[in-house]
Amino acid sequence: MKVNRGITTGLLLLLAACGGEEPATDGRESEAGPAETSAEQEGATGDSGYTVIDVADGGVIRGTVSFVGTVPAPRSVSVSEDTDACGEEREIHGLRVGENGGLMHAVVSLIDITAGARLEAPSSPPTLDQRGCAFEPHILLAPVSEVVAVLNNDPITHNIHTVAFANRPINRAQPSRLKKIDVSFTVAEKVRVRCDMHEWMGAWIVVMDHPYHAVTDATGGFVLENVPPGTYTMEVWHETLGAVTQEVSVTAGEVSEVDVEMASSEQQ
Repeated sequence: MKVNRGITTGLLLLLAACGGEEPATDGRESEAGPAETSAEQEGATGDSGYTVIDVADGGVIRGTVSFVGTVPAPRSVSVSEDTDACGEEREIHGLRVGENGGLMHAVVSLIDITAGARLEAPSSPPTLDQRGCAFEPHILLAPVSEVVAVLNNDPITHNIHTVAFANRPINRAQPSRLKKIDVSFTVAEKVRVRCDMHEWMGAWIVVMDHPYHAVTDATGGFVLENVPPGTYTMEVWHETLGAVTQEVSVTAGEVSEVDVEMASSEQQ
């Protein structure tokens, strides 16, 4: 593939940190039960306005998200209960930044794409694990209406509490004997997950209605593949830094490289 570098641009975030309480929302749950399947996409436009097409000669969007500025020190939390499983102290990192400045756990997505490849159902359910009094992974991608398996691999009781805007909330205890709870979400959005019993535990489920999403790795890298030729708005979102957008042009059979810089509003 040829590489199109004409659209490489640095961005600085001007948004204040987002976090805090959000209105409760929509999600469906069951203790185990059979897996739910996503609605069939047969080329017709669904409720999301996204149409499945045959992408014959798609391009690739590849890049790096970097943090600019001083990385804040982690917050220390003293643990008063369940110390055998959780330890006596936890460090909470608002940012995970690599040696090269690469920002981990940023979500990259095309927010205005209306037609493209099918969002395939996963071969096994996306899994959010509770192990060592932490959620793994911190950011989970999950197709809309597909089952998400929430596991408890700790010898203690946790609590699954979701907070969103368009999905019904889930709030239920998960004792150690209940190893798996199946949940699903009917609307594409970013769903916050927390454990009310252990306040430092937090994660996000990114509910997708198309395949053009990625989570940055430990180096800040991401790749979106098989993108139909065209011009799109690419969003980069981070739970504490907010979101920035950038226009990205994709050429058939080529790689468009995009480098994005983010900073907290206090460091602007």
